[in-house]
Amino acid sequence: MNQKELERFKEKIIKMRDEVLNSKQEDRRKETYRETSGDHTYSYHIADQGSDCMENEKSFLFASLEGNVLDDLNDALMRIDNKTFGTCFMCGKDISIKRLEAVPSAKLCIDCKSGEEKEQI
Repeated sequence: MNQKELERFKEKIIKMRDEVLNSKQEDRRKETYRETSGDHTYSYHIADQGSDCMENEKSFLFASLEGNVLDDLNDALMRIDNKTFGTCFMCGKDISIKRLEAVPSAKLCIDCKSGEEKEQI
């Protein structure tokens, strides 16, 4: 992969990372507004309490997934700096540009990723 392609991927990954960070900041602003505005609704019915609990768990799950995405994107940026971006961790072959376009943080080529997914089944 040439330097121009690496720079293009770096810009794309930084943009993706910024979008995730901005999304997290917006979520925090909404939560802070809700807390400071006194908009605390308490559920008194058991079904409503269950729904509230489920919504809280979904929020934690999404926050965790966003954290994983950020970790993957930061890791991809480090691989660009270390000159290992685009090389499969398992077989050492080049990861196709098409795959990197779809998943810029990819660590495995499509063949190794397919094999890994088959093992998980």
